[in-house]
Amino acid sequence: MLKALDALLAESSVSGAAQRLGLSQPATSAALARLRHVLSDPLLVRRGNAMVHTVRADELKPRVSVLLDEIAHTFAPLDAFDPATSARHFRILANDYATLVMLTPLAACLRQRAPGIVLEILPFDRRFEERFATREADLAVSDADSLRGYRHTQMLFTEHYLALVRADHPRLGKGKITLDAFLSEDHALVSSRGRVPGVVDKPLAALGRSRRVVLTFPHFLVAPAVVARTDLVMTVPACIAHGYAESHALRLFEPPVDVAAFDVAFAWPARSVADPAMQWMRQQFEEAAKVLRQDCPDKGR
Repeated sequence: MLKALDALLAESSVSGAAQRLGLSQPATSAALARLRHVLSDPLLVRRGNAMVHTVRADELKPRVSVLLDEIAHTFAPLDAFDPATSARHFRILANDYATLVMLTPLAACLRQRAPGIVLEILPFDRRFEERFATREADLAVSDADSLRGYRHTQMLFTEHYLALVRADHPRLGKGKITLDAFLSEDHALVSSRGRVPGVVDKPLAALGRSRRVVLTFPHFLVAPAVVARTDLVMTVPACIAHGYAESHALRLFEPPVDVAAFDVAFAWPARSVADPAMQWMRQQFEEAAKVLRQDCPDKGR
């Protein structure tokens, strides 16, 4: 029944599902009728000349795929995995922060340990469970809140924020920076959604204060060049701030307002729990996080 349901939801037609299953159309129609009865839902309904999913069918599709994967992996023999000779492809969903902080050094490490492995870094998608179910992704790394509620996750480290300005800033280049001085300057913000409240704005609002954001951009990569050439202030994750300070003449300091830290985590599909290659890759993530905690003095705070 699970295979029939998976085929029907994948093909959205009885004839397509029958061909996929190697069954006759009457037999597949009978399977659909049984599934409709068991699930108390029509699953596929006609719209014009096509059959479309019901809401229930859309909910079931990724879950059925995961169940079939788990069953298949339970009975399938496991192949040995040798990272030194493997040509395995790994598709990883990652946000801008994770790509810059985690995956860039991880890729450099893998070039030494597993030169034949191919990494495909794809934009993080909050529908990562569906991407796992359709085998479009093997791992996802992001802030822990974005992965909340998913079973197969692991926390890597805790990250907090630092503010940065150019080292020769005319007002913030030296000495202790007060909240009033901090707010008297114009600010830049990394935001993929444009001018929206950032992590600094909520604690400021609790104090009845606000800042003036005059520039937003969607990616971290352009940030150090902007700060180094202007009088703007930016508040960014600490590990990124330290990386910027190495390549640009910047001053880093603790924001004079309590900005909440965040956890960085990664997730993997249930189908890969017993996969030796995926077990190895998860270990590489853990080791990369361990190195980050040692190299960046702000990690684990």
